[in-house]
Amino acid sequence: MASLPSFHGIGTLKLEPDSTKHSTTSASTDKSPSISYPRARTLIQSDRKLESLTLNFQESLSVIKDGSKIEASCYVPLLQECIERNSFSGTRDLHSHIIKTGTHRDVFVMTFLVNVYAKCGAMENARKVFDSLPRRNVVAWTTLMTGYVHDDQPDVAITVFQEMLEFGSFPTNYTLGIALNACSAIDSLELGKQIHAYSIKYHIDHDTSVGNSLCSLYSKCASLDSAIKAFLTVEEKNVITWTAVISACGDNSKAAKGLRVIEMLADNVEPNEFTFTSVLSIMCCTMLSLSFGAQVHCLSIKLGYETHLRIKNSIMYLYLRCGWFVEALRLFNGMEDMSLVTMNSIIAGYGEIMELAKDYLSAYHNGMEALNIFSKLNNSGFKPDLYTFSSILTICSKMFALEQGEQIHAQTLKTGYLSDMIVGTALVNMYNKCGSIERASKSFWEMSAKTLISWTSMIAAFAQNGQTQQALQLFDDMRLIGVRPNQVTFVGVFSACARAGIVNEALGYFEMMQKDYKIKPVMDHYSCLIDMFVRKGSLDEAFDLIKKMDFPPNESTWSLLLAGCKRYGNNELGFYAAEKLLELKPKDAETCLLLLNIYDSAERWEDVSKVRELMKEKRLEKLTDWSFISIHDKVYSFNPDERQVYGAEIYELLDELVDKAKSVIGYESLESFTIFGEEVQHSEKLAVAFGLLKIPDAAPIRIIKNTGMCNGCHNFMKAISSLNAREIIIRDSKQLHKFVDGKCSCGDYGGLF
Repeated sequence: MASLPSFHGIGTLKLEPDSTKHSTTSASTDKSPSISYPRARTLIQSDRKLESLTLNFQESLSVIKDGSKIEASCYVPLLQECIERNSFSGTRDLHSHIIKTGTHRDVFVMTFLVNVYAKCGAMENARKVFDSLPRRNVVAWTTLMTGYVHDDQPDVAITVFQEMLEFGSFPTNYTLGIALNACSAIDSLELGKQIHAYSIKYHIDHDTSVGNSLCSLYSKCASLDSAIKAFLTVEEKNVITWTAVISACGDNSKAAKGLRVIEMLADNVEPNEFTFTSVLSIMCCTMLSLSFGAQVHCLSIKLGYETHLRIKNSIMYLYLRCGWFVEALRLFNGMEDMSLVTMNSIIAGYGEIMELAKDYLSAYHNGMEALNIFSKLNNSGFKPDLYTFSSILTICSKMFALEQGEQIHAQTLKTGYLSDMIVGTALVNMYNKCGSIERASKSFWEMSAKTLISWTSMIAAFAQNGQTQQALQLFDDMRLIGVRPNQVTFVGVFSACARAGIVNEALGYFEMMQKDYKIKPVMDHYSCLIDMFVRKGSLDEAFDLIKKMDFPPNESTWSLLLAGCKRYGNNELGFYAAEKLLELKPKDAETCLLLLNIYDSAERWEDVSKVRELMKEKRLEKLTDWSFISIHDKVYSFNPDERQVYGAEIYELLDELVDKAKSVIGYESLESFTIFGEEVQHSEKLAVAFGLLKIPDAAPIRIIKNTGMCNGCHNFMKAISSLNAREIIIRDSKQLHKFVDGKCSCGDYGGLF
C-alpha cells in the first residue's frame, strides 16, 4: 500500500484549490464549489449505425478490430457494455481503436474511459488514461478517486484528492462524499473533520451525499453524537441517509436510538433492503425485541420484501434468538433459495434451542437436526465457513457427541479451517466437554495462532479435568509470551487451584490479578476461592471470605457453603447458610432438595414446611433423575422409576457390580441418598451397566445426567472404573467427572449430598 500523505493524522490538508497553478487549463477548472456535477454533453445519437453496433457486443468489437471508422458517440454505449460485462479485454480493444481514430482528444470519451477501467478494477490503466487527458475537470478527478476507493486503495484516493486541490480544481459535493468515504476506510477522523469544515464553509454540509458520508465516517470512528448532528443537518434525507444513521446507532451501542423506522416513514421515505437488515441487526444483536421485530417483519412483507433473502435471514435469526423457534423453522422450511448465511443461522439457532430444551433427550434431537442440516449443507454445493464449523462443533459439545465431533474435526483439516482461531478454539471446547482432554490439548498446540480466548479455554479445560499443574503452567506460558489475562482467565486459574486445594498459590494469584493486572474481583472469582476452602474443609475461612466480598452473596455462594457444612458436619454454620439461602428463595430444585435434606436430618419440620411452600410457590417440580447414553446415533434414557423397561439383564449386572464394589470400598459409602425415608435411586448406575453391556471394551462410556451426582454414586463409579478397567465420563448438572483407575477428575468432591 502506498504511504499515506502527510496530512493523515499529522499535518493539515490545504483544502483551498491553488488558483495560481495550471492557468492554461482554467477553462476546464471549476472556479467555485458546486453541489452537483456539471451536465455532461450528450454524445449518444440515435442513428442506425449506432443501433446496429449495439445489437451485439462481440459483433461491434469485431467491426472495431477490422479498422472501421465510427463516430465518437458510438464508443459510449460500447464502453458501458464493457462495464456491465466487466470486460477488461473489450475495454482495452476499444481504447486502442479510440487512439487509432484520434478520438482520444475527446475529453468526454476519455473521462468515460477512466471510469470504465476503474469499474473493471484496472486502476493502473485508469491512471494512465487520466494522466493523458488534455484537460481535467472535476468529473475526471472524482471518477479516479471513486475507482481507488472501490479498489480498496483509499489512501491513494486521498492523494488524488490532494493533487486535485493543488491542481486548482474545486471539489463538488460528490467529490467530498468520495473523499469522506476514503477517510472512513483509513479511519482518519482528523482529515474527515477538515473536509467537514470545508463543506460547512461553502454551505455544502446540508447536501445529501456529503451528509451521508459524514454520518458513516463519524459512526465508524465511534463519534455517534457527531454522526447524528451530520444526519440532522441534511435537508433532503433519502433512504441512504436514514439507513446510515440507523446503522450508526446500532454500531455504537445505542440501539433504541437506531429504531427510527417510524420517523423515517413519517418523513415519507420508504425503507429498502439495507434499512431492514440494519434494523433487524440491531434487534438480533442488542435488543432482542420480538414484538418490534415482528412488526418490522410485517412491514417488510407489506413493502414487497418478503422474498429478499438477506431480510428473511435476519428475521429468522431474530426469531431464533428470541426463542420463537416454530416461526423461525417455518420461515426456514418455506425458503426456496438459501445462502450459507441461512444455513449458518439455522444451525446456530438449533444451538439456542438446545439451551432451552427441557431435558437432554429433547436437546439431543435438536442437535441431530442441526447435524442433518450440516450434512445437507455439504451435499448442496455450499462450502462451510468458520462460522459453520464453530456452531456445529459447539452443538457436538452440547450433545456429548465425540464421534460426530471427530468427523467434523477431519473436515476442518481437509478444508483448511483448522488453522482458524475461532474453529480451533471451538474444537478445544468440544473435546474438553466430551471428556477428551488429551485431544483438546493436542488441538490447542496445533493451532497456528492463539488468541486470549484460546489460552483461556485451554486453561479452563485443564482445570475442569483436574490437571492443575498443566493449567498453571499454561497460564505462566501465556504471560511469558505477552498475552494479558482477563477476568475469565483468572476464573480458570482459581478453579484449577480449588481442585488441587492449593490455598497459598490461589491467594497469590488473587493478589496478582488485582495488583499487576488491575482486575477487580467478581463473583466467579470468589466462588472459586470459596469452593477451594470448602473442599479442604476450611469452612470458617470460606465464611470469612464471604463476609469480605464487596457485594451480597448469591444463591450459588450459600449453596457451596451449605454443601460443605453437610459434608463436614458443621451444623451451626450449615443452618445459618440454609437460612440465608432460604431468604433468597432459590429457583433451583436441587438446591431446595439440599435444604430439605439438611432440615429433615435435623428434624426441623417447620423449616421443612417452609421449603415445601417455596417449591410450591416457585412451581418447582419433583426432581426426576434421568441419565442418557448415546450409542451409534441412538440415545438411550434411564429412569429408576421405569424398572420394567430395561430388562433383567441390566439389573443382574448391576447387582453383580454392587457386590464387587462392596469388597473394594465398603457398603456404607455406597448407600443411596434418602429423604423422608424414601430411597432416591440413581439413574447413572443403570446407564453405566447398559454401557458395559453394549459398548466395546476399549471404548469409554459417556453418560449425561440431568442432576448432580451424590457421593454414593460417585464412589460407585470410582470402584467400577477400577474393577472393569474402563474409562467412565459423566457430565452432570454441576461438572464433568472422568473416572479412570478408581480416581475422578473432580478431586473426589463429587456430590452435593
